[in-house]
Amino acid sequence: MKSLRIILLLALILPLASCGGGEDNTDNSDPAFPPEQISFYRAVEAGEFVIQVPEDWETIQTFPSSYPENTFVAFRNNVQDHEFVANINVVRNSAPEGTLTSDYAMQMYEAVSSQLVNFKELAAEEYELYVNGQYVKTYLYNFEGSNDPTEKTRRFLQISGITGLNAYVATGSYDQNDTELAKDQINQSIQSFYLP
Repeated sequence: MKSLRIILLLALILPLASCGGGEDNTDNSDPAFPPEQISFYRAVEAGEFVIQVPEDWETIQTFPSSYPENTFVAFRNNVQDHEFVANINVVRNSAPEGTLTSDYAMQMYEAVSSQLVNFKELAAEEYELYVNGQYVKTYLYNFEGSNDPTEKTRRFLQISGITGLNAYVATGSYDQNDTELAKDQINQSIQSFYLP
């Protein structure tokens, strides 16, 4: 009889002990850290976002009226050896409360795909973006197109993220004839973007 009580008691206690109250509080994973500093790049900390750009690229914070008002900052390659100069821009938009970063990234991509002339997707991949101390799902898009049918097609690399009610889109653009160095600099910079 005593052994039956012990078995019944264990049968009641073990399921409760294993469920832990419904939450997994034993997070043994490593803490999330932002991207590491890239050699020969400078980290530009702009309050709600950080991006690393090549040390010798120009920072632009004042824009002519032809630029969209939501343009926050831009960076331009100092090598201007042909018509189009490789550059990166970061825009800030408001985002409705509760908008997921991945949903916003897809919305921005759909918008740009319908706005550009001769749009062509080159690659789209799921990407883990560092946001407020953790990694969240977004997308890294690589595409080409032009704003004007009379202009040459450009290549773009784009990533989006949300913090609070602000959504940020970092876009690098370059000419297909740019050097491999310029293309790599765009790629490394866009992938260094995060929201602390």
